[in-house]
Amino acid sequence: MSSNTRDVYTWANATPWSLARVAVDSSPRVFLWGPPGVGKTFLTATAGRPCYSVTLCDDHTVQELIGHYLPEGRVFRWHDGPVALAMREGVLLVLNEIGRASGAVQDFLLGVLDSREAGGVALPTGERLLAAPGFAVVATSNSSADVLDPALRSRFDVEVHLPMPNPALVATLNLQVRGLGDALADSFTDPARALDPRRLLALVRLLEQQVPVRSAAAMCFGAQAPDLLAALSARGVRLP
Repeated sequence: MSSNTRDVYTWANATPWSLARVAVDSSPRVFLWGPPGVGKTFLTATAGRPCYSVTLCDDHTVQELIGHYLPEGRVFRWHDGPVALAMREGVLLVLNEIGRASGAVQDFLLGVLDSREAGGVALPTGERLLAAPGFAVVATSNSSADVLDPALRSRFDVEVHLPMPNPALVATLNLQVRGLGDALADSFTDPARALDPRRLLALVRLLEQQVPVRSAAAMCFGAQAPDLLAALSARGVRLP
């Protein structure tokens, strides 16, 4: 098998998570979407790059992102927000829950996500801020790119759907409780019955503190706890 053939075979069998890793490491504008808690933000946190991270919501204003004036004695001085800092320093900007951003913020992000030649942001100071080399944006959402305005969606070079938990998360849970990570991964084959990864991690932490299994499960999963414990037991998962 030639080198090119091996490369084609490797990428044809790549997982969404391996593709997402390559995209985050090499593309300047990446959109990641998938269910809550599967590890999208964790992927960006382990990219090994300096970054600024913001979790967006309806109440976020453009001023919170780009910056604002603050009083210092008898004068007001300009302070960059996380978006301006990331652009100025040429580092990674992570925009979590981008689909929840207000229309005004999504409009503002059009310039942030444009190329260096076409983009840039006008600051209230009169400066036109252009992104330094190395600046990149990764946006995440629990829903598909359809939640974005088409103009904003078109700014992203790469979109990756991540419907299953991050393999690193699965491996971590398996190390903590044999078979627990595999049970989590298998649950995502039926989205309606998918387990909440964050609550499973919380369950393990409670068990490590010697909280009784039934009590810990009830705290994390409420009325679903008995069904969860029965399903794990049926799979041979033995919680401590």
